[in-house]
Amino acid sequence: MGKSDDYKSGRVSSVIGKKTIVEGTLTGEELLRVDGLVKGTVASEGKVIIGRDGRVEGTVKAAEIYVGGIIKGELFASEKVEASKTGRIYGDIHAKNLIVDECAVFEGRCEMIGREEE
Repeated sequence: MGKSDDYKSGRVSSVIGKKTIVEGTLTGEELLRVDGLVKGTVASEGKVIIGRDGRVEGTVKAAEIYVGGIIKGELFASEKVEASKTGRIYGDIHAKNLIVDECAVFEGRCEMIGREEE
């Protein structure tokens, strides 16, 4: 099941709509989807999806972060960050795993965390 299937199946607990602007901190324990603009921090114990029309100007913290839109700020993922072909990341990434699709944009540094040294 793909990322968009999470949205269609009703597994998303909160959605910031396309024409919605949030300033401050957005937190949740489950799947959060941003299709609008968040200026501040987005944090979830689960997954955060930044939709194609979504934009975050600030920090994103989650187990998994999927970027289909734009993030200007730091990303902290205990598991993985995935940037789709429409994803744009301008900032540093701290994650266990990183997946960057062809045509995605990533300008920043990446620190691989939580991996055992071989």
